[in-house]
Amino acid sequence: MLPTSLKVMPEISEDLLQFIWQYRLLKPIPLITASGKELSVLRQGELNRDSGPDFFNAQINLGGLVLAGNIELHVRSSDWHRHGHHNDDAYSTIILHVVYVNDEAEHNAFELLELKPYISEAVLEKYKDFEKPGNKIPCSALLGQVNDFAFTSWAERMAVERLETKMEDLDAMFNVCKGDYLQVFYVLMLRNFGFKVNSLPFEMLALQLPLNILLRHRENEKQIQALLLGMAGMLDEHFREHELHKVQNEFEFLKVKYGLVPLDKKLFKFARTRPANFPGLRLAQFAALVCKSTTLLTRPTHCLAYNDLLNALMVSPQGYWSRHYSAGGEATHKDLTVGLLSAENIIINTIAPFLFYYGRKHKQEALEQQALHLLETCGFENNIKTKLFSAKKPVLNSASTSQGLIHLFNHYCSKKGCLKCGIGASIL
Repeated sequence: MLPTSLKVMPEISEDLLQFIWQYRLLKPIPLITASGKELSVLRQGELNRDSGPDFFNAQINLGGLVLAGNIELHVRSSDWHRHGHHNDDAYSTIILHVVYVNDEAEHNAFELLELKPYISEAVLEKYKDFEKPGNKIPCSALLGQVNDFAFTSWAERMAVERLETKMEDLDAMFNVCKGDYLQVFYVLMLRNFGFKVNSLPFEMLALQLPLNILLRHRENEKQIQALLLGMAGMLDEHFREHELHKVQNEFEFLKVKYGLVPLDKKLFKFARTRPANFPGLRLAQFAALVCKSTTLLTRPTHCLAYNDLLNALMVSPQGYWSRHYSAGGEATHKDLTVGLLSAENIIINTIAPFLFYYGRKHKQEALEQQALHLLETCGFENNIKTKLFSAKKPVLNSASTSQGLIHLFNHYCSKKGCLKCGIGASIL
């Protein structure tokens, strides 16, 4: 086989070439090497993403001779010398050099296979669709063609990968909390009660007000309210209501008793926030949780059932906060209980990740599985990212799927990592 002209600029990447080889996306015709020998691939090898040959432990039949070893892939055969492999002992066990185009007349001692004649045009055309600009999901035009089982299986795998990724953040918080798992859980819970807009200041509040202080007052919800609202700087003004005066007096006493230093109220965002998410109300709801669902905060790995968690989370604040969204604001007749969607949000983003983290760290697989079960029980999350996958709406039915799709978009779709994606693989 004659070498391909040096002027040819193949529109193919080494990643795509590896993908084609890994999944054997070749025409069903005999493979012939550059030296004219017939080649059968008995085992394509194990893809290596680190340094060294691209595929380990491959096995081929070359003209009746069975060879076992490693395989290296390049876009051009000249890349072998360009990359310096001829001077690298790590490539001494190569049994086959696979290239897209052969642009050299002279080759190494091992056989060379040019893949260009064997790659289906349909594969390249589908891949070109992935590369088209403008689509937030590269495969959006082809997503409806993906087998439901292949789609949901990959989404479930992505959900696990998302939980594993979150472990890095939990490790960092574990260090901040000096190895105290309960303090870690408490910080995560209070941060989640701030939801998207106020998650950071709520986390700062949790780090400024330790759990053990709150638990000493768990029999008195008004004192818990005073500690949380006072430490958030939300009691540092004049109020008309007598009820708030009592809470202010409680906080002044507790602040001196524990030597507490409040945060600046300006850290907390009120603008463009729905009343149900006003930080004062959310802190009052958390105070109710501390008093009524103490077991969740003190033994989080023992409160595992979905319905038990809903009962613990869907609490109603007492007193002044049962009818006010904010301190000094107008009264409302609406129910200010933590709603189902908010409760599931906390299960999805705090409780399940914590159980998975704790289970993985302590080798308790049952906790890891329970974390996944909770995600499968919670409803599918509709947001700007998950709506991009609406072509598969019939199978979008749990938080396990939505969490997987969020991870898929963040780490694959937005980075055009189609060749590392199971859905991309099924399309190609």
